[in-house]
Amino acid sequence: MTNLDMVRTDLGELVTRCGDQLTVLFLSPGSPFSVAALAVTLALFVALAVPRGRSVRFAVLRRALFPSRIWRSASGRADIAYFTLGILFAGMMIGWAIFSAEHVRGWIADMLGPVPPSRLPGWACAAVATPLLFLAYEFAYWLDHWLMHKIPFLWRFHKVHHQAESLSLLTNGRVHPLETIGFYNLVALSMGVMATLLDRLLGTTHAWTISGTNALILVAAVGITHLQHSHLWVTFGRRWGRVVIGPAHHQIHHSVNPEHFNRNLGGSLTFFDRLFGTFHMPEARRERLRFGVDDGETNPHGLRAALLQPFLGALPLGDQQPAIRHPVGDALGPVA
Repeated sequence: MTNLDMVRTDLGELVTRCGDQLTVLFLSPGSPFSVAALAVTLALFVALAVPRGRSVRFAVLRRALFPSRIWRSASGRADIAYFTLGILFAGMMIGWAIFSAEHVRGWIADMLGPVPPSRLPGWACAAVATPLLFLAYEFAYWLDHWLMHKIPFLWRFHKVHHQAESLSLLTNGRVHPLETIGFYNLVALSMGVMATLLDRLLGTTHAWTISGTNALILVAAVGITHLQHSHLWVTFGRRWGRVVIGPAHHQIHHSVNPEHFNRNLGGSLTFFDRLFGTFHMPEARRERLRFGVDDGETNPHGLRAALLQPFLGALPLGDQQPAIRHPVGDALGPVA
């Protein structure tokens, strides 16, 4: 086989693997970005937008759900591009870029020795493991987010997300590729350690899953996390709003008001925000907020700011923007 034939074979395998991963991403019942999952999120979005017991004309509903001020702005157009490319990146590249919770679980088991058999019935182990692994995911989400705001180098990549000046469902995908890789690695580490602890305490345990995805993580992603960047002001009320992070909580997180810096960092639950003092309860009525990052960037929605500036800013003299101090630590931070 010639070198050219080997290259063609490798490219063919690469294309096949990318296609397989995209198929899983869009069609697997366990994927939070499957067509079915996104359809459920959109249905919930519509339900939140329509007042109870009232009929709304389609044109009015369309304007409420997809206001032109979001989709026709430079920030909104950038969100569309980020979301599309981000999903493709996640589907094609993440498989080569991260290790999994099962890898971590296996590495620790190799060091500690064989896992004992289950000490409880399978359903009982799953009833314990499923919520605890979900909490491990939530902790990784909070910790990753806190580190992104705490460490100057990491903030340069996370700033891409906060440069959005208008929020929509697609803003959720406005993330630098390297931040995505770091997040999944931290999730794998946290969930792998939790799985190991459960194995040692209960014997071999398995959570309830949907096509390999923890059922609670999937439900929370579809019903809560996907909706967080909505422009709708949803607080879930004074009671549940202290448990669940809704769109209003996350709008607070993106606010340029200094009182809102580094607040509401969690994924779906307020648990770790309340535990570590980063929780901020939004008002019941919509607050007047402005979003974005005030750091002198002249084109925050362009290709340079999106992909190159995080690297250039890490070089000596590469970032002449003023340092903005913020409450968490003493790092270069956002105004959102």
